[in-house]
Formats: sequence, C-alpha cells, structure tokens
Amino acid sequence: MSEKLLVPDIGDFENVEVIEILVKPGDQIKENDPIVTIESDKSSVEIPSTVAGKVVSIEVKVGDKVSKGDLLLNLTS
Repeated sequence: MSEKLLVPDIGDFENVEVIEILVKPGDQIKENDPIVTIESDKSSVEIPSTVAGKVVSIEVKVGDKVSKGDLLLNLTS
C-alpha cells in the first residue's frame, strides 16, 4: 500500500526551508524516524515519519520551502 508523508503542523510557521534530507529512496524507515530537517528563523526541527515503510520517492530537496500539508515523500508499507 502506498503512503504519502506530509509536513505536519509545525506551529506558526510557513515556508520554512528544508536544510537536510535524512533518508533516501529504498530506505526502510520506522514510525518516528527523522526524515527531514527544517529550519525556521528561530530553530531547526527534525520532522519524524508518522508511518513505517520503504521510501519510494522524495518529493523535496535541500533549499525547498515547505508548509503544513506539503508532500515530503512517498512510501510503500
């Protein structure tokens, strides 16, 4: 089954920059594994996976700006 991982509610921020991608296609990840690091004006935050599965594709790259609900990556479970 295919799953989409979206940017969760990260508080009062929009258009925060992706500064690091912590997984690659083919990786097997578990729930709560960090998948990307984003940086706002005040802090850096690792976004964890909400589901377990195998990374099929990564839909963001370093330097992209993301907001709540944006697609980060696709998984198969």
